[in-house]
Amino acid sequence: MLNIIMNFIKHIGLFLLCLSISAFSQATNVIELTAGLSKPPFVIENDAQNPGIQLDLIKAIFAEENQAVGFLHVPLARSFTSIDRWHSDGTITLPSDYQHENVFVSEPYISYQNIIVTLKEDNLSINTFADLKGKKIIAFQAAQKFLGAEFAHAVKEAIDYQEVADQMRQIQMLFAKRTQVLVLDISIFKHFLHKNVGKEYMKPYKIHQLFMPRVYAAGFKNKQRRDQFNRGLKKIKANGIYQKILDKYLL
Repeated sequence: MLNIIMNFIKHIGLFLLCLSISAFSQATNVIELTAGLSKPPFVIENDAQNPGIQLDLIKAIFAEENQAVGFLHVPLARSFTSIDRWHSDGTITLPSDYQHENVFVSEPYISYQNIIVTLKEDNLSINTFADLKGKKIIAFQAAQKFLGAEFAHAVKEAIDYQEVADQMRQIQMLFAKRTQVLVLDISIFKHFLHKNVGKEYMKPYKIHQLFMPRVYAAGFKNKQRRDQFNRGLKKIKANGIYQKILDKYLL
């Protein structure tokens, strides 16, 4: 009887060990991508059910390829550094025309529509980039890299220009009159106002449309991951998952 019990325990132990090894193998097969800090609706930290458009899209893309993916949240500017030093397997937001000898850039998968926002009470006329001269400006981190040479040149004439990693703080600074000009994506701006209904955010504002929509891609350490991404992206566009994710978040 004792031998039977010992054999049973032995087999149970071996079974649990196999399970542990299997789980470890699966866990180590997770690829890690750098993502920016929270910028709802695109990236939402600490919300497993609703992690944002980009994270949901990327998870769905790699699910089509039976590949698990995790995200490391860092300021946007550090995403470029992380790619260069290979602290991750890739990054989720790169200009679609980004070029680097060690980076495999995916097909574009997400679009941003950047805008300029001012408070109506400031009565600012901004019809060209030259009108930014002499203004106090808050933009998202790495805006000069993403928004083109004309914008980068114009902000050099600003009386004060800052790039802020926390995009929620950007919006707060505009309504607190700590800046005159806000540069960010229109969906991020609308999402913030939808979620924050306090009277401090009820001041009338103006939207100035100077930017064309810009598409962004993901970048990977190796070609295999890039190709997986492109295949998965094609699949979720064909089966309707891509549009369902957009509809889930966009107001």
